[in-house]
Amino acid sequence: MIPGTPFNPATETSRRPTPEKFDHLRRWVEPVKRDIKITNITEMTDINTQLEQNAELYVDNIISRVIAQLIGKYGDGFVTIEATEGGALKVASVGSGQTVLVKAITFATAATHEVIAAVSGKKVKITNLMLTVAGETNLTFKSNTTALSGALDFGGTDEPRGMVQHFGDSPLETAEGEAFNITSSGAVQLSGYATYFTE
Repeated sequence: MIPGTPFNPATETSRRPTPEKFDHLRRWVEPVKRDIKITNITEMTDINTQLEQNAELYVDNIISRVIAQLIGKYGDGFVTIEATEGGALKVASVGSGQTVLVKAITFATAATHEVIAAVSGKKVKITNLMLTVAGETNLTFKSNTTALSGALDFGGTDEPRGMVQHFGDSPLETAEGEAFNITSSGAVQLSGYATYFTE
């Protein structure tokens, strides 16, 4: 210790004993950095497991701005995930980049009716469906002959006379190369339209 000096009434000062070594004072905690070596695509797509095994938490009183690039798995590779101008995650609407088509719905017999024709090698993806019925019938939506829905009751007592459905980010879709059909159990007028794209 470096010796101090007693209080001097004339100058109203003193010097406390001062330690010569400051090793015992830790002003901050040095972060320990660890590198994760990723050697294949499987490890990159399973990055959460890697982080759980290597993550450590450091608390700091310094606020930092971090610029990061997010990537997402797409097919056999990766693409950069985009953001909006306001900083939110950019989400493309269904059918983005696709030509959205409209098909009228109109028939009046009890049968299976082709609403949208099949496209070879592609699925029909319905984004919106609007229809009304003139009387009591049960409707079943189909991918060719395969039911996509159960029998929906329309037009009877206490039953709806129509529907408007927006499928959002989960379009109603057929199997590849199959038509979108509607089976009506009653010989009543069915009218409406469907918006769709093929992919």
